[in-house]
Amino acid sequence: MADKFDDDMLDDLFAAAKSDARQAPSPDLLARVLADAEAVQAELAATPAAASVVVQKTGLWQAFLAAVGGWGALGGVAMAGVAGVWIGVSSGTALMTNTLGLDLYGETAQTYLSDLDVSYALELGAEE
Repeated sequence: MADKFDDDMLDDLFAAAKSDARQAPSPDLLARVLADAEAVQAELAATPAAASVVVQKTGLWQAFLAAVGGWGALGGVAMAGVAGVWIGVSSGTALMTNTLGLDLYGETAQTYLSDLDVSYALELGAEE
């Protein structure tokens, strides 16, 4: 019911706007707009199509930069990398309890996958 009321109200408003003489553009305005449009069309028709097309070659670096999202995104990725290196270096061995971090610092800690779950262990010589 509300949709029907809204449609009737809009129809009445559109009918009132169509009948309002103040909204009609003057013939002088229409003539000036059409003259400008014809001038622009004549100018575009006189310009060769090949001259209006600019071919710009982009290198590999520009293509990569555009794919990443520009200099701002590349700066964010670089900053995240620097922060990760800083956190890793400044923490020492406190955060590195697995083999990779301790091996990089020269300490020995060897963890094998079979230590985590016996289902990964190789059972050589065991018969089923």
